[in-house]
Amino acid sequence: METETLRYGVIGCAGMGTTHAAAVEGTADATLVACADVDEEIAREFATARDVAWYRDPVEMVVDADLDAVSVCTPNGTHADIVTALAETGVDILCEKPLDITPERVDRMIEACEREDVVLAGIFNRRTLGGPRLTREAVADGRLGDVVLADVQVKWHRTASYYEGWHGSTDLDGGILLTQALHGIDLLQWIVGDVERIAADLETCHHDVEAPDTAVASVVFENGARGQITASTAVYPQRPITVQVHGTEGTIEWRQGDEGLEAFETVDGLVDADTTAYDFDLGPEIEGQVRDFVRALLEGREPMVSPAEARKALDIVFAAQESVERGEWVDVDLEAVRGGR
Repeated sequence: METETLRYGVIGCAGMGTTHAAAVEGTADATLVACADVDEEIAREFATARDVAWYRDPVEMVVDADLDAVSVCTPNGTHADIVTALAETGVDILCEKPLDITPERVDRMIEACEREDVVLAGIFNRRTLGGPRLTREAVADGRLGDVVLADVQVKWHRTASYYEGWHGSTDLDGGILLTQALHGIDLLQWIVGDVERIAADLETCHHDVEAPDTAVASVVFENGARGQITASTAVYPQRPITVQVHGTEGTIEWRQGDEGLEAFETVDGLVDADTTAYDFDLGPEIEGQVRDFVRALLEGREPMVSPAEARKALDIVFAAQESVERGEWVDVDLEAVRGGR
């Protein structure tokens, strides 16, 4: 019996759209057949390079090209409108992070997909990497003892040219926590556990943009651990995403890009850990997530980042934004974090 091959399309043909296209082309059970972008020139160029059909309208693309699945790779604040419209076609959807930039938009797109019985998945591709996966296991099995402190740092450099388009806007980008730091925030909660409350400060420190480019936040986890989120695009030089977890019996520090862990030390001594042994079995980064999404559709199971999983880091960000407005600690909506909304 031959394995079914899904007809796949990409919406948003610049930036991450090209990365998703390459991932689809590297997935045995999917064939890239179409693309869509509001910019006709970009859509044509993308389609010509890959010998696929091009469209300006995503819904027209899905219906005309008879697609089974799509990746949505458009600006952050457009995701809810596109996903909600696509849900009515019945196509299954892999949406780039963040799902969208307000709680109301996120709710609307999730509810539309549930109503139409459409599979919706989100992107958190750092979950495929061996270092975070090993760290999560070490926390879960108690090798670090009780976690006391856990921090994530996203200290990146972005030039003025990066912000010449939609980046940095309040209605399409949303700022540092939603566009750059969200991967790190997701890793922090995925490794340590649910964040119960947060106190944050957001500022635009350097760039001439509407949205904040720098954030510092203190968090309290449900398990009693404390932590910090530090993020900026205003610093130089850029540093890799760094996650540090400190427990009563050990510490792990992971930096993205390192061959191994920067530090893994327990009360019994230094641990020489091979993080590659923990890499996601379908491959790293976007390629692994696209393959998982396709496999999930063919096998009738939930993808690795379900809507409930995709919104966990978002609800931390939404609480951080509320904390800034109120000037006080704010509880994270744990019911939403657990998928109960």
